[in-house]
Amino acid sequence: MADHRDRRVSGMSARGARRAGWSLLLVWALVGAGLEAAHAFKWTEVLDAPLLRLLLRLAHAHGVGLALLLLVHAMQDDARGRRPLLAGAVLMPLGFLLGCVAPYESDPGVGIALAPIGAACVLYGLGRSAWAAWATEA
Repeated sequence: MADHRDRRVSGMSARGARRAGWSLLLVWALVGAGLEAAHAFKWTEVLDAPLLRLLLRLAHAHGVGLALLLLVHAMQDDARGRRPLLAGAVLMPLGFLLGCVAPYESDPGVGIALAPIGAACVLYGLGRSAWAAWATEA
């Protein structure tokens, strides 16, 4: 008999979502710790580049927030929307991080294109989850 904590209707298991959520939380918390270290050691390459600072802050904040959202979703019985949420939790902050690579003047690098794709995945996953919550009978 399947463990009740690992139930799924469609998509990935709650266990997989917990693993992904905790792993992503660790990664993006480390990015935040790196930003703190840059401030502590007065790393001018980061501190003197407003675009770089902004993109790193956005990557950290969105990554941590979306990892927490994925962990909360893992506690739900219904797995609908979990895969798109995972995709968004990876793509959106990764897009901000990759935007730091080869920026052109005040424009981020081409990696930033992943951020709106990730945002679309998050919105789709949230929509599926909301729809499932309203459609479920108590």
